[in-house]
Amino acid sequence: MTEEQIRALVRDFAENLNPGEPITPLKPEYTFDEIGVDSMSFVDLLFLLEREHGIEIPDDDLPEITTVGDLVAHVTAR
Repeated sequence: MTEEQIRALVRDFAENLNPGEPITPLKPEYTFDEIGVDSMSFVDLLFLLEREHGIEIPDDDLPEITTVGDLVAHVTAR
């Protein structure tokens, strides 16, 4: 996945959780809480990445992923 594809997936996911609250632009420094993705929803996002794109993020790496930019960097580095 490209960086833009990851950002689009995250934006769409967050906007589906919070209808009527568009997230434009989606800045890399935004935390998941800031875009309406709580910890349970974050797990759902990770399952979506794995199920639809084959991207698996080890549990040990999760504490390092606190912002949208962290997730993009982590996924593109794989």
